[in-house]
Amino acid sequence: MNKLTRGIALTTGLLFLGLWSATVAADQHKAKGAQQEMLAEMWVMVPKKGKMSELEQAMQEHLKFRRSKQDPREWRFYSPVLGSKLERIGVRAGGFTWKDMDSYRDWSMENGVSKHFQETAGEYLDHYHHYLSVEDYANSHWEPDVEYRYVGVTSYTPKMGHRQAIEKDKKMLADAAKAQKWPYHWAFSNEVGGRGEMTLAVPYKNWGAMAPPEEKFPALLTKHMGSEEKAMELMERWSSHFEDIHYNIWALRDDLME
Repeated sequence: MNKLTRGIALTTGLLFLGLWSATVAADQHKAKGAQQEMLAEMWVMVPKKGKMSELEQAMQEHLKFRRSKQDPREWRFYSPVLGSKLERIGVRAGGFTWKDMDSYRDWSMENGVSKHFQETAGEYLDHYHHYLSVEDYANSHWEPDVEYRYVGVTSYTPKMGHRQAIEKDKKMLADAAKAQKWPYHWAFSNEVGGRGEMTLAVPYKNWGAMAPPEEKFPALLTKHMGSEEKAMELMERWSSHFEDIHYNIWALRDDLME
């Protein structure tokens, strides 16, 4: 089994073991049936060498400033758990429209948000990454009161020309999980710009919750489709859609959001 196939197999299992924040989940719940696209925004802050602690304190102070100005978004802070680049802070909010991007920009300018950020966190920041994504509520299952401490996040890079097939197969897999009442949660989103990555987020209360369930998803899918052959064919087809997959676990930073 090659690296890509192993990654896809792992990701498929993670998908049905179950994106990012309670805010996103609540907005997802409210927006069911809505026709307009709903967005999520993510910033990844990378500190200068040896300045992680100072950046954390500055980000905490900046969040309090935003709240004092009645920030219309609720930002959540995360830190990666796996890999070699652990000293970074992910900042995410979701559940807003394209039009809301304009009103949020205006709110930010009127309240001097960027100026305050530069004055508090700017000197500790080496660089940052910025992402915008469209949340896929139709193929997600994340109730508004989900409690979690970790989020497993998988990033899929689609092969050229596979987007339509991905959406079709994703719906089939998600519909099967919902129809068979798979007792876990997950959320899909699609990146705007970049390589057009699709991401999958799965919430966990603790490390123990990440252990594979007794009932494996292939058995559930076989039951739903009425054929083991058809179920395996769908999973193999799903695996063929991606040229690269990355996975990490992000810890919710409650300590920075107080």
